[in-house]
Amino acid sequence: MTTLLGVIVCLIIAIIVIGATGFVVALKLGIIVREATKPGHLDSGNYTLDQGHEVRPEEERRE
Repeated sequence: MTTLLGVIVCLIIAIIVIGATGFVVALKLGIIVREATKPGHLDSGNYTLDQGHEVRPEEERRE
């Protein structure tokens, strides 16, 4: 009787853990899908070369 009760308790705990894990995975997948369906950012700014800066290798920056 005690063994059967222990097995039942273990099965209940296993079902709860599996269900919670499935819920978390479904939630994360839902967030990923929601973020993936958002429209991309389209930059419509007007930039000129004067706004940029020269990128130099690290050795030249240290001098």
